[in-house]
Amino acid sequence: MAQRPPPTPMLQAFVSAAQTGSFARAASELNLTASAISHQIAGLEEWWGVQLFERHSRGVNLTVAGQALLPVTDVFFKALDGVLHSLNPGKSQPLYLSCTSSLCSTWLIPRMHGSHAEASFNLDLVLTSADMSGASLEAHQYDVAVVMGYGDYPDHHVELLMRDAVFPVCSPEFLRLKGDIALDDVARYPLIHRVDDQVCPGWESWFAFQGLTAPPYHHGPRFPDSSLAISLAVKGGGIALGRTALVYDQLEDGALVALNSPVMMSPAAYYIICRNGRETEPDIARLIDWLKISAGEFLREVRGRHPQIAGVGAI
Repeated sequence: MAQRPPPTPMLQAFVSAAQTGSFARAASELNLTASAISHQIAGLEEWWGVQLFERHSRGVNLTVAGQALLPVTDVFFKALDGVLHSLNPGKSQPLYLSCTSSLCSTWLIPRMHGSHAEASFNLDLVLTSADMSGASLEAHQYDVAVVMGYGDYPDHHVELLMRDAVFPVCSPEFLRLKGDIALDDVARYPLIHRVDDQVCPGWESWFAFQGLTAPPYHHGPRFPDSSLAISLAVKGGGIALGRTALVYDQLEDGALVALNSPVMMSPAAYYIICRNGRETEPDIARLIDWLKISAGEFLREVRGRHPQIAGVGAI
């Protein structure tokens, strides 16, 4: 006899947690508590008799069993959406726009403010934040995504959104207390780090770019998300590596200042991606156009307002 399928809420919690890499983010996405998501996942693991996630302090990772089951459950929900849409074609479906978590909170959301009322951006959107790489694209639900990488996304339509310059930033109060900070002395001050920065340049790369010898190991707080590191810098907790799109608004309102140093271009860039062939769909084309127009306006503003960090560009 075939095993009875588990309740749909358990499956939804599993797919959301797998796609976001966090019970907390899955809870936010599904309007539940993290405890409720944890109970749903635990119930599903007991139902199927397998462990689906490895739990750790920074989030969750799929086990081998979870990786095997995710495509099946994800396809189930997509197929269900497709059938429901075919039964009720007059009901419009929202677009899912996914964006790297740091860019989403510091650049995208502020520029979406008010735009939803404009004719050029009157779209029904579901905005999600996730740090996706080429290997994890299939684990996320999206129609359009803004990702950070090198532009190699097979089976996808890819357009360059913009590039970032990288430079050290701190709060005005921190700079006032420490006085002028010479490049040769940066390593003597509290540095704020971003962990797991295979794509984002870290302090080691910055020291090498400046022709300086990096300390063998520099103690300091470490964050999995660039926006968290920048938030600590705003509070006066030390010097962080800022990227143009992530710190521009704080430079504008005076919450941060950039140290006087040559800017380093990030080897990775922000790209807009969608599945091949979907770029011609009217709503997706409008969304891509809006993203590119917004990036173009932003880069022109950077060059006019803060030319010292204007080593940025887009197609």
